[in-house]
Amino acid sequence: MWFKAARPASAHEARVLDVLRPLAPELLPEVIASTDDGWLLLADAGERAREHPIDWRAMLERYAALQRDSAAHVDALLGAGACDNRPARVVERARALMPDLPAELAGSLEGRLPYVAEKMTRLAASRLPVTVDHGDLHDGNVFSSDGNVRIIDWGYSAVAHPFFTLSVAEPQATACTIEAWASHAPRAELAEEAAIVDELRFLLRALNMEHVAALGDSEHLVELVRLFLD
Repeated sequence: MWFKAARPASAHEARVLDVLRPLAPELLPEVIASTDDGWLLLADAGERAREHPIDWRAMLERYAALQRDSAAHVDALLGAGACDNRPARVVERARALMPDLPAELAGSLEGRLPYVAEKMTRLAASRLPVTVDHGDLHDGNVFSSDGNVRIIDWGYSAVAHPFFTLSVAEPQATACTIEAWASHAPRAELAEEAAIVDELRFLLRALNMEHVAALGDSEHLVELVRLFLD
């Protein structure tokens, strides 16, 4: 078993898991006990995918199914404390990063926000539903045991366009994700939306990392914004 005491900015993980767990219990961490302020006692999830590769396509199909089922629970996820990264909120949230940035970088970000707004308007019109985004889905947060794959560490979880997950996910995830959603929109539209997320990926990561500045560690946040602007 593993005990996890989340920092305040990630304390919503336990509450978000309470919302998600009935939808896909075998894909999520096995929670033995939890508290409302973010403490978790978890069953061991097995071996990390970074050292013990999994069928990434099959995992992403299950994750997309969870996202589809979660679309009906957006209000509950937001109420649980998941970050609000819906496309209509992205520019507002990006502007909220500016006090933690050097003045020159903040000015450059302000100049890019009209373009970001244009892209977010496109994503807001997507045929895909707003739903849960893990926020940090990579091979260090996917584990397997006896053939069962689980996605752990939902401390960056948010409500967003489902493809926001691709801002962090492994390179092969884009094609697999488009395939997993192919029955919901034309592939050309899905590819366009995935390309928008890829173009804005460093800014979207910065939104998930906003809390690090409050913890006195803004260097990572600054570097992500700088990578977006370069």
